[in-house]
Amino acid sequence: MQIQQEIRDFIGRDMSRNVAQVQNGDSLLETGILDSLGVLALVSFIENRYAVAISDDELLPENFDSIDAIASFVSRRRGRDSA
Repeated sequence: MQIQQEIRDFIGRDMSRNVAQVQNGDSLLETGILDSLGVLALVSFIENRYAVAISDDELLPENFDSIDAIASFVSRRRGRDSA
């Protein structure tokens, strides 16, 4: 739950998006919360905050479409990078 909250906080605070009514499983792309520039800002945040490198081939909607998807992606990457 901590990753979800940190992602939510970043989107709300640093990207000035209203995420109060957004559920963790809601599509951030379809709702317009994230656009292509927003995804890039989020990727930069994730790389810096969680010390993971994200390759271009990982920039897929299934990895960045919702707060849950982002948190799951970060958890998988952190597990892989520490192995």
